[in-house]
Amino acid sequence: MRLETFWHRYVVALSLILGLLLTSHVFSLAELRHGAHDAAAINMSGSQRMLLQQIAHVMHDYVETPTETSRTRLKDSIELFESSHYELVKLSQEDAALKRLYSTGEAPIHTKVLRLINDVNWILVDARGTEFAIRDIEQMADGELSAQLGEAADAFEALARRRSIQLTAIQDFSLYAAVLTIIGEMLLIFWPAHKTIKRSFAQLREEHDATEAALKRLSNFASLASDLFWETDLEGRVTYAEGRALTYFKGGRDTIQGCDYLDIIQMDDKNLAIIAKAISMLRDYKDVRGIFTDASGRNYSMRLAGMPRFDKNGNLAGYLGTADDITSDVEEQEEVRKLAYTDPLTGLSNKRAYDEAIPDLVATSSPARPIYLLALDLDGFKAVNDTYGHGAGDEVLKVVAARIRSIIRDDDMAVRVGGDEFFIICNAMPSHLAIMGLAQRLNDRLSAPYSLSHGTTVRVSASIGVACAPHDATEHVALCEAADQALYAAKKRGRNQTCFARDLEQGELQAS
Repeated sequence: MRLETFWHRYVVALSLILGLLLTSHVFSLAELRHGAHDAAAINMSGSQRMLLQQIAHVMHDYVETPTETSRTRLKDSIELFESSHYELVKLSQEDAALKRLYSTGEAPIHTKVLRLINDVNWILVDARGTEFAIRDIEQMADGELSAQLGEAADAFEALARRRSIQLTAIQDFSLYAAVLTIIGEMLLIFWPAHKTIKRSFAQLREEHDATEAALKRLSNFASLASDLFWETDLEGRVTYAEGRALTYFKGGRDTIQGCDYLDIIQMDDKNLAIIAKAISMLRDYKDVRGIFTDASGRNYSMRLAGMPRFDKNGNLAGYLGTADDITSDVEEQEEVRKLAYTDPLTGLSNKRAYDEAIPDLVATSSPARPIYLLALDLDGFKAVNDTYGHGAGDEVLKVVAARIRSIIRDDDMAVRVGGDEFFIICNAMPSHLAIMGLAQRLNDRLSAPYSLSHGTTVRVSASIGVACAPHDATEHVALCEAADQALYAAKKRGRNQTCFARDLEQGELQAS
């Protein structure tokens, strides 16, 4: 009984030491990773203001002397600015002040950056008639956006300092606690228990082996700390499960005990191949993605990791691992992606989304399943802007976008390219006659009057150019050029016209 008392003290002390070391290690690694991210963020945010000034300078060079060299410099500068901005948006989500500054405040940096990108893309499309965009870029480079980027750089530096202080405190606390625990263990356990353990060691060997196995399992699970711990036999059947995610299962642990874990979490072929390869080579696997659906039909995104499990003779006994619920992370990433691929004014897809989608759509088109590209340009829109101001123009663009969405199908893609230019991609139109009907509905709907918020009614219409892949082009750049040529021909015919590239090829300019 005395030995059992000492042994309990020893287990408690050892657990405390292991817990302290593990906790310190986990928090230290997390702070070090954050430190690396903070360093990158500080460098990027520090260079953002200089890059903004460079964009304004190169923009003036391009507008004054529109050479290919100045165009390339402007395009490269805005792409570098855009890529570093989205990385900073992602890093800012970890801090409330930075998140408010970048995304959720009254005038967030993200909104201004999207406007800057839109202005530069407008200038790159056509350097003429872009006085508003030029003034807007100059105001952002010399005004609030530049100041906000400076605030962001300071905020990232402050965050890095706080984390450095936290890391130092964690390390100091872990060291002091470990030293005190070890001293207490020496005084209260090892010295008084030495003679008793020596006399009773033979009797305790069997208990010691069992305890060592339990500690090893605890150590393995602790090192993988996640929402769900699981253990399987050689056939992949679940033999043990623990963790918060058991609440997702109706009936808890008993529901999955004895089930094949691949039947519980559904995975695609790519992730299944990762697991199969790891098992065949008796290796660990990690970052495997899958979907779990509970009894109510709700889906959870899960991230799995696993490692081989061996018995006391060194033979493979199965696998043990974890499953993390990453549903909120996946939804947050999807929201960030949606912001990156959406035009902030109209809610339509933006040029970036179009550039990524159109190559694959054109490449997979066929005579039996053609792709139609409609290029739209608003007639009379400049007069609305010049007469009533850009606020009125923005109101018209929003209504135009709403009318387009009300006409096209869910599978079609509507894109605001810039200014008053739009693309519509129809990837499942049954015939040329059907696309003619769609174009006519667009002409009719977009030419209807627009009522502005201050009570004025204005009228604009749309000229439309239509090209078809693979009939008019088999490559996406050529398809876009064909649609633009048809649009140009439609505008030559007058307002509210539609022209088809196939008619231009036959020398027959037909408007519908």
